[in-house]
Formats: sequence, C-alpha cells, structure tokens
Amino acid sequence: MKIDNVNANRITQKQAENAAGIEKNLKSERENMESITGKDKASLSENARILAKSRAALEETPEIRTEIVEQLRQQIAAGEYQIPVKELATRFLLG
Repeated sequence: MKIDNVNANRITQKQAENAAGIEKNLKSERENMESITGKDKASLSENARILAKSRAALEETPEIRTEIVEQLRQQIAAGEYQIPVKELATRFLLG
C-alpha cells in the first residue's frame, strides 16, 4: 500500500509562490534604497524576517512524518486499520 500526500504539493506550491512574491518585493525595496541613498546598506524588512523564519521552519520539518507512518504500519500489520471511506470519497470529489 502506498500513501501519497497530494495536498502537500499544493501547500508547497503556494509557499513557493508566496516566497517568490516576497523576494520580488525585497529586491525592489533594495533597489529603491540604493537609488535614494547612493550608499550600500543592508537592512531586513519585516517580510524578509518572516521569510527567513519560514524557510528555517520548513528546513527543520521532515518530509516524512515517521511517527504517523509507523503508527499506520502497526495498525495494518495488526489488521486494525480502517479505511476512512467517507473522508476518502470527499477528497476524491473535491479534487
């Protein structure tokens, strides 16, 4: 039995789109600062701080939640796993 998390790709795609937008804004902020002052300056906007924290949290998050996978393996091996039919049908219908 193979378990795929289709929704994880959607979340990752949304995060990538949001990060790209934030990075674009940061680049234009830097260009504006350079044209105004004419000096080199380094500063982080609030968006940059949020982006940095998000990236750090994402890097610490494992791709596979081993606790849940192990729990499911044990349930399947013991014959106790019940397929959530209604939830599965709903997810198929919603796409």
